[in-house]
Amino acid sequence: MKCSIHNAEAIGICSYCGRAICDQCPKPSGPRLVCSDACAAALAQAGKAMETILQKSVQNTRASAFYYFLCASGSAAGAIGAYFYLPSPFLIWFTGGCSVLFVITGTWYLLIARKQS
Repeated sequence: MKCSIHNAEAIGICSYCGRAICDQCPKPSGPRLVCSDACAAALAQAGKAMETILQKSVQNTRASAFYYFLCASGSAAGAIGAYFYLPSPFLIWFTGGCSVLFVITGTWYLLIARKQS
């Protein structure tokens, strides 16, 4: 493969645009090869965008865990209320079971959030 600029033997390809580059072309951009300053800037911007997306993902996972714990407390309150005010075994077991499932799911989301951060 030949370099797209110097027509010399290529040593690699640009991490951003995919052009072949020779040993005279690479610009310093950490461990990645890039062919120009524009590609280096675009690659850095893409890296920052990816980091932002990952941070937002962790925040969303924590918010989901909080929401599931909130739903668990509401279901538990419903089960207690059903026990005292509506002695319906189905309603008591259903809301109690939902509460347990919400706690399990909230804990699972919390563990995922801790693993991601």
